[in-house]
Amino acid sequence: MVAERQTNGRGRRGRAWNTAGGALACSVLLPAYPAEHLSLLPLAAGVAVQRAAGVGGLKWPNDLLAPDGRKLGGILLEVDLRGAVARRAVLGVGLNVRSAPPGAAALNEFCPGLTRAEVLGRLLGELEELLTPPLSPPQLLDAWREVNVTLGQQVRLFQGSQERLGTAQSIDASGALWVRGEDGEAFRVTAGDVALVGTLPQQK
Repeated sequence: MVAERQTNGRGRRGRAWNTAGGALACSVLLPAYPAEHLSLLPLAAGVAVQRAAGVGGLKWPNDLLAPDGRKLGGILLEVDLRGAVARRAVLGVGLNVRSAPPGAAALNEFCPGLTRAEVLGRLLGELEELLTPPLSPPQLLDAWREVNVTLGQQVRLFQGSQERLGTAQSIDASGALWVRGEDGEAFRVTAGDVALVGTLPQQK
C-alpha cells in the first residue's frame, strides 16, 4: 500500500509519523518467517531502503541518515507471531524524497530528479532479493555492516528512563547491537533508541 500523504502514521514506540507532500510512505506485507529470523527483518529492510535511495548510511536499528547526519527515512516492522512462525509481517517505510520536515534531509538534495516512483520500484526489487526465503543471515549482516554508520561510533542509548553512553562494537547473529560502556564492560542491546555522538564516518 502506498499513500500520497500520511496523517495518522506512527513510528517506533508509538511516536507520530506524518508525511508531507514529496515523501514516500508505503507498507509492504511480507511472507511468513521463522521466529528466529524476525529480529533480522528490520536490518534487511534497512539495507533495501539504503540501496533504493542510493545514498546515506544506516543507524541501528531502523534509520537511514544522509551523509551529513540528518534523517532521510525510517522503518517500522509489525509482526503477528503465532508459535514459531510470523504469520504476517508488515513493513512500513517513510522516506523523504522531494521534501523533508525541518532538521531532516530529502533525497533530492543528493540525487536531484529522483522520483518517488523510481525509489519505490527500486525498494520493492531490493526487498524481493533480500527477503525471499530462505533468508541468509550471514550475507544479510555483511550487507548491513557495509552501509552502517553505527559501528565504531560513540552512541547514547535510551531505554525507558535509562540513558547509557558507550561505543558501538558489533552486531551479533540475531541483529542485536553490542556496546562497550564507559566502564569498559560490553552489553547487548536488543531494543531502544540510539543517538550517534560526534561526526559520522565518510559515506557515499
